[in-house]
Amino acid sequence: MLIQSSVLLIWLQLLYLTTEVVQSRSNQVPFPPKNYKEDDLLLNIPNRPRNPDGECPPCFNCMLPMFECKQFSECNSYTGRCDCIEGFAGDDCALPLCGSLEKGNNERPIRSNDTNTCQCDDGWGGINCNICQMDSVCDSFMPDPSLKGTCYKGGIVVNKLFQGCDVTNEKILQVLKGKKPQVTFSCDETTKECNFQFWIDQIESFYCGLDTCSFDYDLSGNSTHYVCQDAKCKCIPGTMLCGANGSIDIGEFLTETIKGPGDFTCDLETKKCKFSEPSMNELISDVFGDPYIMLHCESGECIHYSEIPGYKSPSNDKGMSWEENLILALTSIGVLALVTFVSFYIAKSPLFRNGNDGKIHLPDDADSGDGVGTAAAGDNFLKSETSATLSFENITYEVPSLNKNHKSQPNSNVKVLKSIDGIVKPGQIFAIMGGSGAGKTTLLDILAMKRKTGQVGGEIKVNGNIMSRKSYSKLIGFVDQNDYLHPTLTVYETVLNSALLRLPRTMSFESKQSRVFQILEELRIFDIKDRIIGNDFERGISGGEKRRVSIACELVTSPLILFLDEPTSGLDANNANNVITSLVRLAKNYNRTLILTIHQPRSNIFNQFNKLVLLSQGEMVFSGDSIKIHEFLYNNGYECPINYNIADYLIDITYESKKKVKKPSNLEDLEVGPLQIEGEIDPNSTDSVAKQGLRRSTTQAEWENFAAHREELQTILSTHDEDQEEETVGSLNTMILHGKFVEGSYYGELLNEIKEVSATGTTSNTGRGSDVTGDMEIPKSATFIQQLSILCSRTFKNIYRNPKLLIGNFALTILLSIFLGTLYYQLSNDISGFQNRMGLFFFMLTYFGFVTFTGLSSFSLERLIFIKERSNNYYSPLAYYTSKILSDVLPLRVIPPILMAIIIYPMAGLNMRNEGFFKFIGILILFNLSISLEILTIGIIFEDLNNGIILSVLVLLGSLLFSGLFINTKDITNVAFKYLKNFSVFYYAYESLLINEVKTLMLKEKKYGLNIEVPGATILSTFGFMVQNLQFDIEILGVFNVVFLIVGYLALKWIVVEQK
Repeated sequence: MLIQSSVLLIWLQLLYLTTEVVQSRSNQVPFPPKNYKEDDLLLNIPNRPRNPDGECPPCFNCMLPMFECKQFSECNSYTGRCDCIEGFAGDDCALPLCGSLEKGNNERPIRSNDTNTCQCDDGWGGINCNICQMDSVCDSFMPDPSLKGTCYKGGIVVNKLFQGCDVTNEKILQVLKGKKPQVTFSCDETTKECNFQFWIDQIESFYCGLDTCSFDYDLSGNSTHYVCQDAKCKCIPGTMLCGANGSIDIGEFLTETIKGPGDFTCDLETKKCKFSEPSMNELISDVFGDPYIMLHCESGECIHYSEIPGYKSPSNDKGMSWEENLILALTSIGVLALVTFVSFYIAKSPLFRNGNDGKIHLPDDADSGDGVGTAAAGDNFLKSETSATLSFENITYEVPSLNKNHKSQPNSNVKVLKSIDGIVKPGQIFAIMGGSGAGKTTLLDILAMKRKTGQVGGEIKVNGNIMSRKSYSKLIGFVDQNDYLHPTLTVYETVLNSALLRLPRTMSFESKQSRVFQILEELRIFDIKDRIIGNDFERGISGGEKRRVSIACELVTSPLILFLDEPTSGLDANNANNVITSLVRLAKNYNRTLILTIHQPRSNIFNQFNKLVLLSQGEMVFSGDSIKIHEFLYNNGYECPINYNIADYLIDITYESKKKVKKPSNLEDLEVGPLQIEGEIDPNSTDSVAKQGLRRSTTQAEWENFAAHREELQTILSTHDEDQEEETVGSLNTMILHGKFVEGSYYGELLNEIKEVSATGTTSNTGRGSDVTGDMEIPKSATFIQQLSILCSRTFKNIYRNPKLLIGNFALTILLSIFLGTLYYQLSNDISGFQNRMGLFFFMLTYFGFVTFTGLSSFSLERLIFIKERSNNYYSPLAYYTSKILSDVLPLRVIPPILMAIIIYPMAGLNMRNEGFFKFIGILILFNLSISLEILTIGIIFEDLNNGIILSVLVLLGSLLFSGLFINTKDITNVAFKYLKNFSVFYYAYESLLINEVKTLMLKEKKYGLNIEVPGATILSTFGFMVQNLQFDIEILGVFNVVFLIVGYLALKWIVVEQK
């Protein structure tokens, strides 16, 4: 060893001189030969001199002992060629390559021997261009084109590290006198091998191979330590240190002495490294006095950034910070406080007061509002000095006729009412009678100035004057045939609701309450004031009591004229009598004008009517004092049998639909015998003799009556439709009686009475009363705010009494939230976690979307009540609509999203950054309100609940289809479908929820053996969502709310109106 060291020292001292000496060419060709041609290099067939015998040398085959693979490259036994390591080429891997590492050895150019330097591609450096310098050049090394590579220069082996080092030992540099010694070094983590090349002026002198390596690093100490147990080195013949031009040759020393272990240590911060191997260290120490080779290294390795040593991927730790827990706690407390405050405020509203103790209190200032029908004394508010006489003349009503397809025919109308006249004065009850389809309800609606779809003719006067519909509606009350009442309110609350909404706003609550008590007492329903109205599912008060409650709701305003449609319909005899008795008492005791329709009242009820108009097929058979109907019939050949109800008799003679009389071909046949009447007794019938005799007697009586009026029948039948060959008995009787009435004295008396009222303005049959159509100012009812407060109180009372919908909604939301929170517990920040988030958000939106269908049924139940109350001037449509939103929509559409967010957010571990929790709640609320308003609008527009449900389902399904989950909206190119997503509420809510959650997340995925991290924005764009649209989506949801809010109100105002 000492001899070898001495030799090496002598060689280094003479190194510079020996390189200047030119020696004569020997028989040995230097490597690589200077007479190489480019083609020879590519083929790796050197232009060697022929052998003495003139034969060419054998071709390269690394399997032959005479050939070897440089750089300790592997020999391919199938081809006999060397599989060179990166950066080298040639048959024996001795030629350095240029270009870049990304091209591969086969595509990289061989370094020129003229310059012994490489022109590396952009982004690459090092002696043989193996060291990356820019991140962009590493993209091609990624397993997927979508992944971006990183040029890691930290010096720690990840997969395969390449390093280029400058030798910094001063004595070595002094000896070489300007010739730059360098080292290239690469290590492979997979094979645990390293290779080492020593260069002088970029010409390789020798190389080493190291294996059985361990690669350790200390990130805290910022250092690396690689140890390879086995080492072997070889010289490249003909190069410096290996016999170039007679220089010293250390080949034997490298081959025989260097065995390992090799040790490579670096300071990553200063990039100072050292390479040591026992034998080599001894040589360096003896010659130069240094313990090891000292280096300054630059490194580069193309990897994915997630592979960088020390890199920490996004943590899956979903533990919430104390700030986040505080936010959830404060939100929960805020919701509870809001609910408590609203409940307390509602409890103070009038309908929730429980101040009545069963006694009637009449304060001194009762009825101080000077409203219509008010009195000086508080206990006589129903008594009024103002009264109204209602008269009407020539009332007609026509509707378009329908063809066989039930379509209206142009220029063809059907007359429903034909010139009806009448008059009723204060203190009287005016009864409109007739069979089914006679036109009773139509006439009542016209007299009450209800909106009709057909053409109305004639004049309606109050005290002889024509009034506008608006002023007229303030004077009247209207009780429908059906009782449209809130089933959860009590009798007292129902009537009080009417009083609070309709009585003058200047009246105190106590005064209005006193009126309610008086009305309840007057109608004999005070004892049941605390019983709920009830419905088909919950037992309440009886039908007669409901009817009196409906009347009480109208009487609180003390109307001068009260209209009632079939007040006894559906009631038994006792309840019917109670209702009529109450009406009679109201008319007589309080000088009110009552008009009602009635079908077939009992005789004792009929006898209480003052005025009567009898209709049949739209014709006026009689109109006048009810006590004169007997006289009128008798004078015209119609006599009601003894002990027979006159009301039944009137219907019998004017509504006979079964018996039909064939029109005779010769009108003189009326003098010969009876008309042929269908439906007579069959002679062969098995009926008893008594029945047959009775039937014959009836037929004979009808014939006698027709014979007595043969002149009228001749006129009627001659002018009637010639194509109609038969008439019913009732229609013939109607024709006869109508003709007799309009030609008789009774009709003349009626017209004179109407003219007298029109001329004098008399308002009472007793001469008492004042003109209601004068300059009297009608006081204003409740203000908009008062209406809103009362309606909200009523709705909350309904919720309080029937909390199934509210509690069911809240309970279902809580249970579903717990289930979803458990199912999606602590979502991970990876691709599967993103998929789970998509599923979670979509399910939440779908749940809230279909739960809003309850709004369809709730409004459907209230539609008729709203129409009745609106037509009776209870409140404005805006007040009802606003109360509907505040008391029905908000509790069901605002609180559930908050509850769901409070439960799901911490359980699923959703994103709390950038106020994501509050944005999440806001988006859910906006979406829920938007969908509920959309469904409510559909329910308002479509009267039929089934049609509303069908359309709502179609709208929601269409909105779901274009939400962005089932189809990527960016891929829609068809113009017919491309813009449909713009009308999808689900799309904007879904996109905003995903953006709010994923925008700031870095999602990781294990793919190709890499921990790939993808920004959430990238994933969103892949699914067709745009990250910058968060604010835009929220604004669009707000626009949807405003649009549906306005459309819903306009539909309520213009569509949901009373049309009869």
